[in-house]
Order: sequence, then C-alpha cells, then structure tokens
Amino acid sequence: MKTLLVHGHRGARGNRPENTLAGFAFGVEAGVDGLELDIRISADSQIIVHHDERLNCDLTRDCSRRWLRHNGPAIYDLTLAELKKFDIGRINPTSELSKQFPDQVSVDGERICTLCEVAEFCNDLPTGRPILNIEVKSDPFRPHATPPPHEYALLLVRELKKLELIDNSWVQSFDWRILRQVQQLCPEITTCYLTSQAPGYDTVGNQNNSPWLAGFNLMEFNGNIAAAVLAAGGRIWGPSIDDLSNQRVEEARAVGIPIHCWTVNRSDEIKQALVWQLAGVTTDYPELAVRKVHRI
Repeated sequence: MKTLLVHGHRGARGNRPENTLAGFAFGVEAGVDGLELDIRISADSQIIVHHDERLNCDLTRDCSRRWLRHNGPAIYDLTLAELKKFDIGRINPTSELSKQFPDQVSVDGERICTLCEVAEFCNDLPTGRPILNIEVKSDPFRPHATPPPHEYALLLVRELKKLELIDNSWVQSFDWRILRQVQQLCPEITTCYLTSQAPGYDTVGNQNNSPWLAGFNLMEFNGNIAAAVLAAGGRIWGPSIDDLSNQRVEEARAVGIPIHCWTVNRSDEIKQALVWQLAGVTTDYPELAVRKVHRI
C-alpha cells in the first residue's frame, strides 16, 4: 500500500521541460498522485503556468527559435497571445541549468500553458484526475510583478470554481497573504503553507514579523512553524526537506498539521520521508519517487 503521496514538481522537471503539458503527461505516466505547478498572471489577467517572474533566457526561445539574450520581459507585462509565441521545450545546452538536469528530454514546440489547459488535459485522462497542487507565485518584496493579494486570489478562486477544481486541487504559496485571501473567499479550498529557511531564500527570517507570513509572528508560537500554519488556517505545511528535523516533525504531529515537503529528489530523502511518516513529497523525478515508495 502506498504510504506517501508523490507530486511531480513542475510536472516532472528532471525528465521533461518544466511546467509544460509534456511534463505533466510524463508525471501522470509515472503514476503521481498530484501535479505541482506554478501560476502567474498575464497582462490580460489570464492565469498562466510559469515559475519565473521574467522569461528565463535559459529556457526560452523566440519564434525564430533563437535563445533570448537575457531574462525578460516580465510575465505580467505580456498577454497570453504574446506568451504563446515562445518555445519553452528545452534547456539551453550551454547554460548551467542544463548541468543540473542532464536527463531532461527536450520537447520542442512546447508553449506556456494556462491553468485551464492543464485542467482540460487532466479531464481527458482515462486513469482519473490527479490532484493539482497549484503554487501561487507572489513576492511581498516585488508587488509590481503580480496583482495585489486580494485581486490575485479572486482571479484564482473564480477560475477554480469555473473549472470545477475546488475539490480536486489545493493552493500553496510562500506568500501567506495570498493563502489567507483564498481562504476568506472560499474556505473549502485546501491551502498548503510553504516555508523556506535557505540562506538565499528565507521566508521565515528571524522569526519576527517576516513579510512572507501575513503578520504571523513565529516568536508568539515559540518558533513552532506548524502551530503558526494551524493558526493561519492552513491544512498542510510545506517546508523544504532540508529544513525538517525530528523535532519539527513532532511539532507538526502534535498540532495535527500534515507535512508535504519539497523538493525530494534522492533515494535517502524519500526513505527519510517514509520514516517520518510524512503526508507527501514533491519531486523533480516522480518516476523514481513512485518506484521507491512502492518498494519500501
């Protein structure tokens, strides 16, 4: 019996181009329970599936299939029609990113897709719909790159209702302001509160009034992040696997918050997640994770 849910990170980032229909198809074929994907808003208010704030020159070619010379323009400055002109079906082989994912198979012609297109893809699957784990990309330090939290949440909730995804998706974000707005608009939606304590990307900070945490001061919870997630109304805590410890896992268990961690790519990390009896993992290599979960 499967004891750990597996979500494919950006579809199957280690195997196929990220956040593409080809990547989501690979994840489904690998047997994932859910597909993790990133969303942003286009200039014409469309919910598009993309991670970076600006077009990434390591991942993007123009209509002549020439690599962009530099990052940009910003996703929020382009319409959906303009975004559809770019090819995101392979990593630039001269980039450092290509060394990080040497096993990724290119799929030329893949375009930036919308949340609606992903939902339609899932609806047509003969094996049933996987959970859509929708990460809202938002940064409190870069308010110009996305709509204001309430407007952003309203666009998303309306789309989830239109696509009949309320019961077959969850919404996650490092920006807890977005999640709080989503909960107010539609309490039925499952929310996963992401955190990172990496030196270059620390959303928890010194535990005192981090702008990512929507006013929740971790000092008031004795540093117990899971307790803060519970108080904020979250149903799931999504930390990095690198930030977890026996103490953190026990704290979450004590308050009744399940842990779904990211990005779990190594066999030893999968084994540790099973030992900790976590709810799930998000991985760049869903085929490996599914195989390990079934075997152990």
